Amino acid sequence: MKNITRNTLEKLTSIILGLLMIIFGANKFLNFIAVEPPADATAQAFLGNMFSSYLFAAVAVAELLGGILLFFPRTRFLGFLVLFPIIFNIVAFHIAHDFVGNGIWLLPTAIFFVLTYSLKEKLILIIK
Repeated sequence: MKNITRNTLEKLTSIILGLLMIIFGANKFLNFIAVEPPADATAQAFLGNMFSSYLFAAVAVAELLGGILLFFPRTRFLGFLVLFPIIFNIVAFHIAHDFVGNGIWLLPTAIFFVLTYSLKEKLILIIK
């Protein structure tokens, strides 16, 4: 019974996080969701530099790739690993510069932590 619950949790969180990352990654190219700039001047400068460099497209492609990989059980863990540095940087950016912000960053972060818990056995194997 415990594995059924963990498998269901892994599938559900993977699908939701995958959809969110595909939406946010596609938004970087198509700009269909308006995002307000942060109030902090340092954060504005960072995002301005990111938007005007290769990093913006690289992050968008990684979000799309990681989101797509999460949909398939065989590639789910790889998608998780692709998204790990992206989620880490989203959290670090908002904690350091724009904590209140628009708050939308909290949803993928929370889902990512739940997915991390459901993938903990695979994570332990690569840490050992």
